[in-house]
Amino acid sequence: MGLFDFWMNEDQKIAKQQRLLTDRNQQAEERDKAARWLVDNGSPKAIVALLTRFDIALENGLKDKAEKETMLELLRSLGDALSRPLERHLERCRHIALPLQLYVDLKGEEAATVKLFEILEIERKKDDFKPEKKVDALVWLAERRHPRAIDATVPMLADFDEGVRYAAAEVIVAQQDDAGREPLLGLLTNPEEDSNRLRTRLAEVFSQRRWAVPDDLPVPVGYAVREGRVVAA
Repeated sequence: MGLFDFWMNEDQKIAKQQRLLTDRNQQAEERDKAARWLVDNGSPKAIVALLTRFDIALENGLKDKAEKETMLELLRSLGDALSRPLERHLERCRHIALPLQLYVDLKGEEAATVKLFEILEIERKKDDFKPEKKVDALVWLAERRHPRAIDATVPMLADFDEGVRYAAAEVIVAQQDDAGREPLLGLLTNPEEDSNRLRTRLAEVFSQRRWAVPDDLPVPVGYAVREGRVVAA
Protein backbone atom coordinates (compact mmCIF):
# COMPACT_ATOMS: atom_id res chain seq x y z
CA MET A 1 0.00 0.00 0.00
CA GLY A 2 1.35 3.41 -0.95
CA LEU A 3 1.75 6.37 1.37
CA PHE A 4 -1.18 8.25 -0.13
CA ASP A 5 -3.49 5.25 0.32
CA PHE A 6 -3.78 6.17 4.00
CA TRP A 7 -5.60 9.34 2.95
CA MET A 8 -8.09 7.48 0.76
CA ASN A 9 -11.57 6.53 1.91
CA GLU A 10 -12.83 2.98 1.40
CA ASP A 11 -14.48 3.66 -1.96
CA GLN A 12 -11.31 5.26 -3.32
CA LYS A 13 -9.22 2.29 -2.21
CA ILE A 14 -11.60 -0.12 -3.94
CA ALA A 15 -11.59 2.00 -7.08
CA LYS A 16 -7.79 1.98 -7.13
CA GLN A 17 -7.62 -1.80 -6.85
CA GLN A 18 -10.27 -2.16 -9.55
CA ARG A 19 -8.19 0.00 -11.90
CA LEU A 20 -5.17 -2.24 -11.26
CA LEU A 21 -7.23 -5.40 -11.73
CA THR A 22 -8.65 -4.29 -15.08
CA ASP A 23 -5.48 -2.68 -16.48
CA ARG A 24 -4.22 -4.81 -19.37
CA ASN A 25 -0.83 -3.12 -19.15
CA GLN A 26 -0.20 -4.17 -15.55
CA GLN A 27 1.91 -7.19 -14.72
CA ALA A 28 -0.10 -10.32 -13.95
CA GLU A 29 1.25 -10.26 -10.40
CA GLU A 30 -0.16 -6.77 -9.84
CA ARG A 31 -3.59 -7.79 -11.11
CA ASP A 32 -3.48 -10.84 -8.86
CA LYS A 33 -2.54 -8.73 -5.82
CA ALA A 34 -5.42 -6.37 -6.58
CA ALA A 35 -7.84 -9.28 -6.88
CA ARG A 36 -6.77 -10.73 -3.54
CA TRP A 37 -7.00 -7.32 -1.85
CA LEU A 38 -10.60 -7.03 -3.04
CA VAL A 39 -11.40 -10.58 -1.87
CA ASP A 40 -9.96 -9.79 1.56
CA ASN A 41 -12.02 -6.61 1.69
CA GLY A 42 -15.15 -8.64 0.91
CA SER A 43 -17.59 -5.71 0.80
CA PRO A 44 -20.33 -5.66 -1.87
CA LYS A 45 -18.52 -2.85 -3.73
CA ALA A 46 -15.26 -4.79 -3.64
CA ILE A 47 -17.00 -7.89 -5.01
CA VAL A 48 -18.56 -5.91 -7.85
CA ALA A 49 -15.09 -4.54 -8.60
CA LEU A 50 -13.76 -8.11 -8.74
CA LEU A 51 -16.45 -9.13 -11.20
CA THR A 52 -15.48 -6.38 -13.66
CA ARG A 53 -12.37 -8.41 -14.52
CA PHE A 54 -14.62 -10.58 -16.68
CA ASP A 55 -15.43 -7.60 -18.89
CA ILE A 56 -11.88 -7.22 -20.20
CA ALA A 57 -9.76 -9.60 -22.26
CA LEU A 58 -5.98 -9.74 -22.42
CA GLU A 59 -4.23 -9.96 -25.77
CA ASN A 60 -2.69 -13.26 -24.66
CA GLY A 61 -5.70 -15.58 -24.65
CA LEU A 62 -4.10 -18.32 -22.57
CA LYS A 63 -3.02 -15.87 -19.88
CA ASP A 64 -6.47 -14.28 -19.89
CA LYS A 65 -8.15 -17.67 -19.48
CA ALA A 66 -5.83 -18.64 -16.61
CA GLU A 67 -6.46 -15.36 -14.78
CA LYS A 68 -10.20 -15.70 -15.18
CA GLU A 69 -10.10 -19.25 -13.84
CA THR A 70 -8.32 -17.88 -10.77
CA MET A 71 -10.98 -15.17 -10.50
CA LEU A 72 -13.71 -17.82 -10.55
CA GLU A 73 -12.03 -19.68 -7.70
CA LEU A 74 -11.59 -16.51 -5.63
CA LEU A 75 -15.19 -15.47 -6.16
CA ARG A 76 -16.56 -18.91 -5.31
CA SER A 77 -14.69 -18.71 -2.01
CA LEU A 78 -16.92 -15.78 -1.01
CA GLY A 79 -20.01 -18.00 -0.74
CA ASP A 80 -23.36 -16.28 -0.13
CA ALA A 81 -21.70 -12.85 0.08
CA LEU A 82 -21.35 -13.09 -3.72
CA SER A 83 -25.10 -13.31 -4.36
CA ARG A 84 -26.32 -9.69 -4.44
CA PRO A 85 -23.19 -8.15 -6.02
CA LEU A 86 -23.31 -10.84 -8.71
CA GLU A 87 -26.96 -10.09 -9.47
CA ARG A 88 -26.15 -6.39 -9.87
CA HIS A 89 -23.17 -7.18 -12.06
CA LEU A 90 -25.19 -9.49 -14.33
CA GLU A 91 -27.56 -6.62 -15.04
CA ARG A 92 -24.74 -4.22 -15.95
CA CYS A 93 -21.90 -6.31 -17.36
CA ARG A 94 -20.81 -6.50 -20.99
CA HIS A 95 -19.81 -10.17 -21.02
CA ILE A 96 -22.19 -12.52 -19.30
CA ALA A 97 -20.86 -16.07 -19.77
CA LEU A 98 -18.55 -16.41 -16.75
CA PRO A 99 -20.70 -14.39 -14.32
CA LEU A 100 -23.65 -16.55 -15.35
CA GLN A 101 -21.57 -19.66 -14.70
CA LEU A 102 -20.94 -18.34 -11.19
CA TYR A 103 -24.66 -17.76 -10.72
CA VAL A 104 -25.42 -21.34 -11.71
CA ASP A 105 -22.85 -22.56 -9.20
CA LEU A 106 -24.36 -20.37 -6.50
CA LYS A 107 -28.11 -20.63 -7.17
CA GLY A 108 -28.65 -23.50 -9.59
CA GLU A 109 -29.87 -23.78 -13.20
CA GLU A 110 -33.49 -22.78 -12.59
CA ALA A 111 -32.64 -19.60 -10.70
CA ALA A 112 -30.01 -18.69 -13.32
CA THR A 113 -32.54 -19.17 -16.13
CA VAL A 114 -35.12 -16.98 -14.39
CA LYS A 115 -32.45 -14.35 -13.79
CA LEU A 116 -31.54 -14.51 -17.46
CA PHE A 117 -35.14 -13.72 -18.42
CA GLU A 118 -34.90 -10.58 -16.28
CA ILE A 119 -31.62 -9.62 -17.95
CA LEU A 120 -33.07 -10.09 -21.43
CA GLU A 121 -35.92 -7.74 -20.54
CA ILE A 122 -33.45 -5.15 -19.26
CA GLU A 123 -31.30 -5.45 -22.37
CA ARG A 124 -34.32 -5.26 -24.67
CA LYS A 125 -35.21 -1.83 -23.30
CA LYS A 126 -31.75 -0.41 -23.87
CA ASP A 127 -31.16 1.61 -27.01
CA ASP A 128 -27.35 1.33 -27.09
CA PHE A 129 -25.67 -0.71 -29.83
CA LYS A 130 -24.19 -3.51 -27.70
CA PRO A 131 -25.71 -6.75 -28.99
CA GLU A 132 -22.96 -9.09 -27.75
CA LYS A 133 -24.47 -9.55 -24.30
CA LYS A 134 -27.89 -10.37 -25.73
CA VAL A 135 -26.38 -12.88 -28.14
CA ASP A 136 -24.34 -14.57 -25.40
CA ALA A 137 -27.41 -14.78 -23.14
CA LEU A 138 -29.55 -16.25 -25.92
CA VAL A 139 -26.87 -18.78 -26.89
CA TRP A 140 -26.80 -19.94 -23.27
CA LEU A 141 -30.58 -20.18 -23.19
CA ALA A 142 -30.71 -22.12 -26.46
CA GLU A 143 -28.96 -25.01 -24.71
CA ARG A 144 -31.90 -25.36 -22.32
CA ARG A 145 -35.65 -25.87 -22.35
CA HIS A 146 -37.92 -23.83 -20.11
CA PRO A 147 -41.69 -23.15 -20.14
CA ARG A 148 -41.05 -19.40 -20.21
CA ALA A 149 -38.32 -19.40 -22.83
CA ILE A 150 -40.49 -18.69 -25.87
CA ASP A 151 -42.42 -15.79 -24.32
CA ALA A 152 -39.20 -14.30 -22.93
CA THR A 153 -37.45 -14.54 -26.27
CA VAL A 154 -40.12 -13.44 -28.75
CA PRO A 155 -39.43 -9.68 -28.24
CA MET A 156 -35.83 -10.29 -29.33
CA LEU A 157 -37.06 -11.35 -32.77
CA ALA A 158 -37.60 -7.65 -33.47
CA ASP A 159 -34.10 -6.61 -32.39
CA PHE A 160 -32.16 -4.31 -34.73
CA ASP A 161 -29.19 -6.70 -34.74
CA GLU A 162 -29.31 -9.72 -37.05
CA GLY A 163 -27.20 -11.81 -34.70
CA VAL A 164 -29.66 -11.23 -31.86
CA ARG A 165 -32.65 -12.14 -34.04
CA TYR A 166 -30.89 -15.32 -35.20
CA ALA A 167 -29.96 -16.32 -31.65
CA ALA A 168 -33.52 -15.64 -30.46
CA ALA A 169 -34.91 -17.82 -33.22
CA GLU A 170 -32.57 -20.61 -32.15
CA VAL A 171 -33.87 -20.41 -28.58
CA ILE A 172 -37.43 -20.84 -29.84
CA VAL A 173 -36.43 -23.70 -32.14
CA ALA A 174 -34.62 -25.43 -29.27
CA GLN A 175 -37.78 -25.55 -27.17
CA GLN A 176 -39.24 -28.21 -29.50
CA ASP A 177 -42.68 -26.70 -28.97
CA ASP A 178 -45.38 -25.97 -31.55
CA ALA A 179 -45.98 -22.70 -29.71
CA GLY A 180 -42.88 -21.48 -31.52
CA ARG A 181 -44.52 -21.74 -34.93
CA GLU A 182 -46.45 -18.45 -34.84
CA PRO A 183 -43.60 -16.12 -33.78
CA LEU A 184 -41.18 -17.78 -36.21
CA LEU A 185 -43.73 -17.54 -39.02
CA GLY A 186 -44.13 -13.87 -38.23
CA LEU A 187 -40.40 -13.43 -38.66
CA LEU A 188 -40.32 -15.43 -41.88
CA THR A 189 -43.17 -13.40 -43.38
CA ASN A 190 -41.75 -10.05 -42.28
CA PRO A 191 -40.96 -8.13 -45.49
CA GLU A 192 -38.37 -6.08 -43.63
CA GLU A 193 -36.33 -9.13 -42.61
CA ASP A 194 -33.31 -8.90 -44.92
CA SER A 195 -31.11 -11.62 -43.41
CA ASN A 196 -30.83 -14.47 -45.90
CA ARG A 197 -29.02 -16.55 -43.26
CA LEU A 198 -31.94 -16.22 -40.88
CA ARG A 199 -34.61 -16.76 -43.53
CA THR A 200 -32.84 -19.89 -44.75
CA ARG A 201 -32.60 -21.26 -41.20
CA LEU A 202 -36.30 -20.61 -40.63
CA ALA A 203 -37.23 -22.29 -43.92
CA GLU A 204 -35.17 -25.31 -42.85
CA VAL A 205 -37.02 -25.47 -39.50
CA PHE A 206 -40.46 -25.18 -41.11
CA SER A 207 -39.53 -27.89 -43.58
CA GLN A 208 -38.29 -30.23 -40.85
CA ARG A 209 -41.25 -29.62 -38.54
CA ARG A 210 -43.82 -29.80 -41.34
CA TRP A 211 -45.44 -26.66 -39.97
CA ALA A 212 -48.26 -25.18 -42.06
CA VAL A 213 -47.56 -21.94 -43.94
CA PRO A 214 -49.50 -19.70 -46.36
CA ASP A 215 -49.28 -20.86 -49.98
CA ASP A 216 -47.92 -17.45 -51.01
CA LEU A 217 -45.15 -17.45 -48.39
CA PRO A 218 -41.93 -16.02 -49.85
CA VAL A 219 -39.13 -18.49 -49.13
CA PRO A 220 -35.37 -18.25 -49.76
CA VAL A 221 -33.55 -19.91 -52.64
CA GLY A 222 -33.48 -23.68 -52.23
CA TYR A 223 -36.99 -23.93 -50.79
CA ALA A 224 -40.54 -23.88 -52.12
CA VAL A 225 -44.08 -24.03 -50.73
CA ARG A 226 -46.19 -26.99 -51.75
CA GLU A 227 -49.60 -27.78 -50.33
CA GLY A 228 -49.10 -25.43 -47.42
CA ARG A 229 -45.70 -26.82 -46.37
CA VAL A 230 -42.13 -25.64 -46.90
CA VAL A 231 -40.07 -28.19 -48.84
CA ALA A 232 -36.57 -28.33 -50.24
CA ALA A 233 -36.70 -27.28 -53.88
